[in-house]
Amino acid sequence: MINTCVSFIIEGIHPCDIGQMLDARGIAVRTGHHCTQPLMDRFKVEGTARASFAIYNTFEEVDIFINALKRAIKMLL
Repeated sequence: MINTCVSFIIEGIHPCDIGQMLDARGIAVRTGHHCTQPLMDRFKVEGTARASFAIYNTFEEVDIFINALKRAIKMLL
């Protein structure tokens, strides 16, 4: 894995709520329009959550992110 940026939407959950739940577990993601508000307005998207991974991230950290995201989704839906 070199540098990877993943923007995502969980239907039925506001991106800021996902961000807060992940933050509570020590995981930082960006939420909002990410300088693409005209595009998001066009497609009627409130915003997205965005996770970034780089060469220094371990596979364990990616697994921790995925498990925390699954937990947040389960709690918020």
